Amino acid sequence: MFVGAAEILGVSGNAMRVALSRLSASGDLVMEERGRYALAPSRRGAVAHVRTYRTGFAARVPWSGGFVGVLTAELPRKNAALVNRRQRALELSGFREFRHGLWVRPDNLQGGRAAVAAHLARLGLDDDAEVLEVRFDAAQLKKVEKAWAVPRDATRANALTRRVQRLVSAMAKRPIRTVAAQSFWLGDEVLRFLARDPLLPASIADAEPRRRLADAMGTLDERGYAAWQSLLEELAR
Repeated sequence: MFVGAAEILGVSGNAMRVALSRLSASGDLVMEERGRYALAPSRRGAVAHVRTYRTGFAARVPWSGGFVGVLTAELPRKNAALVNRRQRALELSGFREFRHGLWVRPDNLQGGRAAVAAHLARLGLDDDAEVLEVRFDAAQLKKVEKAWAVPRDATRANALTRRVQRLVSAMAKRPIRTVAAQSFWLGDEVLRFLARDPLLPASIADAEPRRRLADAMGTLDERGYAAWQSLLEELAR
């Protein structure tokens, strides 16, 4: 089934076998039985994060101007995999590095610092990382707000929304294998973008471009899932 699905995506069966082998060797996948794989427990937090694409991993609440900070300067840096996992956890949670060793995000999510710290832990942040409350003065606030590329992200969200809407409109006229492949690749691009949405306060960024993109992605997800379900049932026969 993996080989058949790979061919739909334009990937050779041999390339799929190599990818599965490498993912198993790296610990990202575990083989439950011959030909049957599952995500390793260490990777499930990131997948759960991506699945919250419709709303983000936590609800936004009115912002009082405070920030959540994470100190990383004294954390180990020799293990490249550990450093990459740490940075991915911070970026997926909307943090940006304000100064060396200090990552921050607005404290505007339901549950505050404790909820954000728990989410970081699920994504693989070091157990001994210190998560704290941070305040900036007016001059510092102007500097820190520039850490998020708000205009660029809004432009990207709008462009992705238009691409998703065009694909959804054209699906009925295209072969099911084409629909499956195109929905997979575009959906992957959209989910990567939405997973890194920092969920900023309204005073820093307008949430509307993200909302429109998430709504469009919901439609694409449903149509693409239906196409893949039909094809995978066919491959299983």
